Amino acid sequence: MFNADTKDIESLINLLPAADSPTVIPLADKNKVAIHSVCKEDIFWETIESLKLQGASSILVLPIEKLAY
Repeated sequence: MFNADTKDIESLINLLPAADSPTVIPLADKNKVAIHSVCKEDIFWETIESLKLQGASSILVLPIEKLAY
């Protein structure tokens, strides 16, 4: 999960190796969104710096105990 400016949504989503389409949630600040995505841990750590460079902020990494497709 992370926050981003609305202008950066597309470039950030293109960096995400998501299991499915990421969730994009509007925030109280109309110029920002929260983006939630699921990916393998090793892939995430490979992309975190690229996400930051493209404008991702307030990055939160949570473990997933179970995921059913």
